[in-house]
Amino acid sequence: MNDAPQTPISGGSALARTLADLGVHDVFALHGGHLDAFLVACAEHGIRLIDTRHEATAGHAADAYARATGGIGVAVITAGPGFTNALTPMVSAYLDAIPTLFIAGAPPLRETEMNPLQGGFDQVAMATPATKWAHRITSPDRIPDLVEKALRIASSGRPGPVFLEVPIDVMFASVGTPMIPVTASPRRFRPAPSQSAVTKMLATLSRAQRPIIIAGGGTILARASEPLRRFVELTGIPVVTNSRAHGILPHDHANYCGGVGSLGGAVAAGNPPDVVMLAGARAGLFTGSRSGGVIPHAATLMQIDTDAGEIGRLRAVDVPVVADCAESFEVLLREAGGVSWPDLTAWCGILQRFRHGLAALFDNAPTETRPGLLHPYHAAKAAMGALDAGTAIVFDGGESSAWCDAHLRAAGPGLFMTNGYLGCLGISQGFAIGSAIAHPDRRVAIFTGDGAVGFNIQEFDTMVRHRLPILTVVMNNACWGMSQHGQDLVFGSNRRSVVALADTNYDQVAVAFGGYGERIDRYDDIVPAVRRALASGLPACINLIIDPDVVHPVTPAMVGNVKAKDEIAIPYYENLPNRK
Repeated sequence: MNDAPQTPISGGSALARTLADLGVHDVFALHGGHLDAFLVACAEHGIRLIDTRHEATAGHAADAYARATGGIGVAVITAGPGFTNALTPMVSAYLDAIPTLFIAGAPPLRETEMNPLQGGFDQVAMATPATKWAHRITSPDRIPDLVEKALRIASSGRPGPVFLEVPIDVMFASVGTPMIPVTASPRRFRPAPSQSAVTKMLATLSRAQRPIIIAGGGTILARASEPLRRFVELTGIPVVTNSRAHGILPHDHANYCGGVGSLGGAVAAGNPPDVVMLAGARAGLFTGSRSGGVIPHAATLMQIDTDAGEIGRLRAVDVPVVADCAESFEVLLREAGGVSWPDLTAWCGILQRFRHGLAALFDNAPTETRPGLLHPYHAAKAAMGALDAGTAIVFDGGESSAWCDAHLRAAGPGLFMTNGYLGCLGISQGFAIGSAIAHPDRRVAIFTGDGAVGFNIQEFDTMVRHRLPILTVVMNNACWGMSQHGQDLVFGSNRRSVVALADTNYDQVAVAFGGYGERIDRYDDIVPAVRRALASGLPACINLIIDPDVVHPVTPAMVGNVKAKDEIAIPYYENLPNRK
């Protein structure tokens, strides 16, 4: 919005026009009167509104839209409870470094400290620790430049969410001449590595006998897939991904060795890497933390990240590189041709052998553990195998995601999403909606547990209204699976507490909202049911009834060694020393 409007317009209209001028065409929202001046102006400025049934879904959808497109996702929510409902996706985007803009309404500035409707607390102060930048717009004339600033901050450096509060009197007031003209649409700056860093990285990698690249979410956000692929094809270096980066390389690429679990298996079997490159992957939960089980303590460590504060988080980094992943691999590729590279075929083969660990454990297990109960490994495999090629996939939940991960074939970068560092259940409906809006010609499927699906199950209505034929596959074991199994391991099965759920017909919830649904408890019925659901052209739910007594190996691994006398087991975290 570079010039003054010819006729007076409202702040809401100025907001819509500014977003459109800056390249925003899809906004996830939920109605509130504070927003009406903006909402009614969106159509004339070419902005599509995707309205959800809960503000958390709108926020998660904006998050997913950013992951899927490489751009910025925008969520607009109303004041008070609308804002507080959006805090969870705000924090999730903050921890996962996803460029998103959250805009919330607010009571009138002129009624501050008058106990107004949906006011009485400071939204900006509450959003500040959960965002890169939070600000209250107090004049409609400042809307253009402050929105541009927000988008620029969200996408620069370490990406992340930003928050703007627009009080209702600012939203409805007439706009005068913008105080600070917007000169250009914000663009993402991509810092390149220094020449000395490139030289050191290439020298270190070329001398390694067992090098490995661990790709993380930073490679997805940077759109580094193509330069990474060409670099590893030239050098022969294998790649594993944390859950944030599945799809960065084709599933069947010779250099792709699966998730970090493959590397963990190789380390445990006495085949550790000697050089590890973290590429857009942060040290912590998704890279084995400080155990040494994924990144051996003796390995030379390199790290590429746009955020210098992430480098060296858990241990000293031998080759630190503050740069964009795509730029880094472009530069490395240009210079790697002049380097002599060893044959790493045997090393890739070792990692590939650890890629399908669950198959050895469960391929020969019965498909049905007893009448009416499916084995979760086989149920996930059958449902996943029935999907169309190229389907964008969202995982949600604890053990349900782990069962499905063994059969995942991510269709490409940004086409697989799952819970991030917040460990937030209930993200799948929002993620799927955002992904479907970003990729309207692509199928989207959710794989979720019966616990996670209940958080935002009302979004079947959103899918129906917006004609988004998203498939939801529920792994239904009538309990919070990981929680129940974790309690059993630590305390014994006779001391379960608040982990049971009802055996609910989630499929009928989809039907009630106008979608398609089937309940399946026989293995041979899974594939035909999934195909009928896809053929329906409707939002659909396949409710798979799985055995609650089958425990995924990830749960005892996360619970830790419960029998060690010198440790106190702490589920999901490092055990405590037992100080007797």
